[in-house]
Amino acid sequence: MDSPNISKPSRRIGALIAFQCFILVIVPYSFSWAPPLDVVEGLVWAPHWLIGTYKHPPLPSWLIEISVLLTQNMILGPYLLSQLCIGLTYWFIYRLGRVLMDPMRAAAATVLMAGSYYFTVPTLEFNHNVVQLPLWSAGILLYAQLRQKPHSWVLWLGLGALGGLGLYGKYTFAVLLVVLLAVSLFETQTRALFKTIKPYCAIALMVVMFSPHLVWLVQHDFEPLTYALERGATGPTSHPLVFMAAQLADHLPIALILAFVGIRSLKNGEAVLAKQDDVTFLRVVTFAPILLVFSLFILSGSSAKDMWAMPMFTPLGLWIVMEFRRKWTLSQLDRATQAAMALILLIGVGFIVQALSPYRDRPSRSNWPMQDISNGLAALWKERTDHPIAIIGGTPFVAGLAALGQKSRPDVMIGSDLNHSPWLTEADIQKKGIAFIFDHDEATPALCGKRSFKNVIKLKDPLMPELTAIICPPTH
Repeated sequence: MDSPNISKPSRRIGALIAFQCFILVIVPYSFSWAPPLDVVEGLVWAPHWLIGTYKHPPLPSWLIEISVLLTQNMILGPYLLSQLCIGLTYWFIYRLGRVLMDPMRAAAATVLMAGSYYFTVPTLEFNHNVVQLPLWSAGILLYAQLRQKPHSWVLWLGLGALGGLGLYGKYTFAVLLVVLLAVSLFETQTRALFKTIKPYCAIALMVVMFSPHLVWLVQHDFEPLTYALERGATGPTSHPLVFMAAQLADHLPIALILAFVGIRSLKNGEAVLAKQDDVTFLRVVTFAPILLVFSLFILSGSSAKDMWAMPMFTPLGLWIVMEFRRKWTLSQLDRATQAAMALILLIGVGFIVQALSPYRDRPSRSNWPMQDISNGLAALWKERTDHPIAIIGGTPFVAGLAALGQKSRPDVMIGSDLNHSPWLTEADIQKKGIAFIFDHDEATPALCGKRSFKNVIKLKDPLMPELTAIICPPTH
C-alpha cells in the first residue's frame, strides 16, 4: 500500500479517472438515442459468442455483451465499458511510472495522457482500438516489472497470458509483443533467462490461449487479415507520412497541459538523476512500435488509418517526464490535473453541441432515432405476417438499430446474403422470414424468393435519409 506521501499523487489519478468516467459516460448517455457504429456492429456479433468474425478478433464484442448484460442497457453499458478501459489504462501507466520514477512524476506523466486525442474523443465509441489501450499499457507494465524480477514465474506467465488475450483484442497487439521480445533479448537481465524454460512457457501459454482463434483463422482463410489489407488499399486511409503527421497532431494538446503548468517552472525544478537503461527502455517502448509500423507501410507501399496507432503511445507521458529530468511539485501536478479535466469537460460539451446542432448533413450515429427505425420496421412486418420478427438484414448499422429497438432481440444478417452471418442458414430464412432495411434504395435480395413487399420509411428528422424496407414473410 502507498505511504501517506505517495498516496497524494495517486489520489489525483483516482480523481482524474472518476471525473473522466463521469463526464464521458453521463454526457454521451444523456444525449444519445442509439449506440455508436462500432458498438452496434459488436452487438450484432455479441449474442453468438463467436470465436472469430470476418473483420476482427472477438474480444470487444464479448465485452460489449457482458456490459449490456450487467447494465441491462445497450447504450449505457458500452459507454461505461469504454471509460473503464481508459481508467485502467491511466492506472497501468501510473503503476509503470512507479516502477521507473517517483510517485509525483509518475502521476504527472499519467495526467499528461489526458491531453492525447486517443484518450478522449475516440473512446466515446467502444471498439478494438479502445480495448487495446489497457492491454497495451498492461503489457509494458508487466515487462517493466519483469526487468526488475526476471526470475519471476508469475510475471513470465502473466506476460504470456496477456499476449494471448491481447491478440483477441486486435492483431496489432503483435507489434508490441515483437518489440518486447526484441527488448528482452537485448537487455542483459532478461536475455539470460532465455537459457531457462520460463520465457518458452510464457510463449507456449500465449499460443495455447490464442490457438482456438488461430484454428478459426486457418479454417476461414485468414479472412480478417484479407479484410484489413483490402481496407488499407481502398478505405479512408492516409499516406504513411500523413499518418505520422496525424500522430503528432493527435498529441499536441499535451503541450497545452504543460503550458498551463508552466514550462519555465518545470525547467527550473530540481534535477533528477535517471538510470540510462530506464530512459532507453522508455524510448524504445514509446517509439519503436510506431516506427516499426511506419517502416512496414513504407516498404509495402500501403496506406494506413490514423486510429491504428491508438494504443502505441500509452507511455508517451512517462517519456516526456523522464526526458525533462526535473522533479514535479504537488502544485504543478494539481495544475496539470485541472488542465486535463478542462480538456475532458470540453469533449463532453462538444458532444452535447454535436447532438443538438449537427454540423453534417446527417446526425452522428449515436443520434439516429433507433426506436423510430425499429418501430417503423416492426409495423410493416405486422402488416404482412402474424409471426414474430426474428431476423433482420440490410445495411449493418441500420439493421442493427432496428433489431436492438425490438422487445425481443432478433438475429441480424449482415448485408443481403449469408456470407458473413454464420449463425443463420437459408432454412432459417424460409422458416422465420426476414425483414430487410437499408439506408438507400435497394433491389429485393435473392433470399426473399418470390414473396416480398417493398416500402419506404420516412423519419421525422429531416436530416435522416429515407429508409428502404423489404418484408419477406416466412414461406411455410
